[in-house]
Amino acid sequence: MYIHETAVHLDVDDHDVFTLRDNLHNLTGTYVVADKPITVITGNSLTYGSPQYTPWPWCEITPPVSRLGMVHIAPPFAGRAKTTGYIAHVVAAYDNTLVMLPAEDTSEVLQKGQQKLIFINSPYPTTVICSQRCLLMMYSKDHRADSVNPSGHFMTLVPSVSQTIASGWFNTFQHR
Repeated sequence: MYIHETAVHLDVDDHDVFTLRDNLHNLTGTYVVADKPITVITGNSLTYGSPQYTPWPWCEITPPVSRLGMVHIAPPFAGRAKTTGYIAHVVAAYDNTLVMLPAEDTSEVLQKGQQKLIFINSPYPTTVICSQRCLLMMYSKDHRADSVNPSGHFMTLVPSVSQTIASGWFNTFQHR
């Protein structure tokens, strides 16, 4: 059983799986360090995007810190009422990360692993800028927020602007 706020050291072989679970504490912001490539899948059996909404299971493959960015644009969810809003969840990858919301002229300093929930009630995309690499997730609200059925709430990772491409070529399958 994992003891909260203690380091766990493992030696694993190819295709080994290790599960870290804590039934009492939120593991958001847990730092995973490896000397070889690994996949980290994060999730929770019942996660609340916001206290007033029903919990749902969520699971994501979390990118390594080296792939995170600093400028994110969080668009509103398509098909939802313009007044529904959504929840942005920022997790700092490094100490003393300044998290800024230019449209609201607000900022806050987070330490490595610290998180901030931002309740966004705008029908327009919101820019989130971090002074250092950070992870941005978005939670939609469930059907009680705007009576759109069916619409459960869910979470998605928001790639940074640096992770998008301006142009490119994609090969497509040619059916004969």
